[in-house]
Amino acid sequence: MNRSTSQPKKPSAASLGFLMIWHGVFSGGFLVAMLTGNGAYDAHVFAGVVVIFAIGLRLLVGTATPKTHVLSFPVPDPATLFKGSNGVRRFISHTLGLIMLAMSAAAALTGWYSRTDTEIHSAISYMALSLIGGHVVLVMVMQGWKRIESAVRAKS
Repeated sequence: MNRSTSQPKKPSAASLGFLMIWHGVFSGGFLVAMLTGNGAYDAHVFAGVVVIFAIGLRLLVGTATPKTHVLSFPVPDPATLFKGSNGVRRFISHTLGLIMLAMSAAAALTGWYSRTDTEIHSAISYMALSLIGGHVVLVMVMQGWKRIESAVRAKS
């Protein structure tokens, strides 16, 4: 937080740009991998490698930035649950983000290392897909939640 204005510091355009591009590469790789799982094996493998590298890059960038930076890796802190609705949102967001990245990494890595047992890879991949869907829904719900809170505060 910026102490002089009590407002959180806005993320830079470069940071937001990185996150947008990263989300595009990660989700694009995951989508291609899901769509080519039963057919185009080379495209499926390439997309899985893209997902692995995207997660690796996110880990590197997330651990190399300060904890308060928008690019820091999402680590859930239970103490934020007691900091009002923003803290609850942050805890839920960080928890789901961490679980989603771990499950996506597990999906990509089980595909890479278990070429004979595809059932485990498929099961983990579909669980990761459901978590990604939950992430999309949660982002929309949280944005609506913020707008409702802002409207209520504006009326007060």
